[in-house]
Amino acid sequence: MTLLWLALNHQVMFSFLDRLINLGLPRTRDFQGVSTSSFDGHGNYSIGIREQGVFPEIKFDLSGKPRGMDVCISTTANTDQEAQKMLALMGMPFREGGGGSATGLPKKKKLKAHHFDPKAKGKSSRRR
Repeated sequence: MTLLWLALNHQVMFSFLDRLINLGLPRTRDFQGVSTSSFDGHGNYSIGIREQGVFPEIKFDLSGKPRGMDVCISTTANTDQEAQKMLALMGMPFREGGGGSATGLPKKKKLKAHHFDPKAKGKSSRRR
């Protein structure tokens, strides 16, 4: 297990946030937007990324294991609502209905189990 903690400030921080919002998150598999429930009550936001490979400058680990990262965004906002509005104005793609900007991606329809089971009876509109 590798642990690393790094604080980014000023231009480096804004550059990283720009890459995260406009490149990293959209490249995440099955991305539907980020949750609005990850605020801490003090205007700070945390997000977990399952695979750091969404950033093209990070080379694939030779061990073959996907490595993730946690990103904690500390803001000067006094409330979660202020922080969410600020992040939305920066382009943070919050999920639809979460008060942020839309992702621009169509909503995926959830398929029920009987869509995959050809032996399921009475679940399909098609006659056999």
